Amino acid sequence: MKKRLLILLLVVAGTGFVAVPKAKAMDPVTIAVLAPAAMRMAEATHPYIMQGIACGARGMAKAGIAGFRMLYLPWGVVQCTLGLPLGGLSPGIGNIVEGGTAPFEMAFRIIMLPVNLCGVDI
Repeated sequence: MKKRLLILLLVVAGTGFVAVPKAKAMDPVTIAVLAPAAMRMAEATHPYIMQGIACGARGMAKAGIAGFRMLYLPWGVVQCTLGLPLGGLSPGIGNIVEGGTAPFEMAFRIIMLPVNLCGVDI
């Protein structure tokens, strides 16, 4: 009970003295004046934004496929052990290697997502 009270007191003391920022409103006339310029800018950048979204979606799909390939590792172990009498050693070793490299490929794909969102397809 004392521990919870101490934690609550520390949380209140840590957040109780923080100043809340005041809201600042923008003049509606300024919004009306800037809207046509914003529309022209949006029309000009539309192809680049669409290309970035498409490359980002492909990068996320590649990362998901690499994550799925991690399941090859236990499948390869099963193939090597249970499929040994049936000639499953070679495909099992291949699946173990592919499943073992999949986490590194997935990490690479996830690290490359910001680059993909800029429109570069890696």
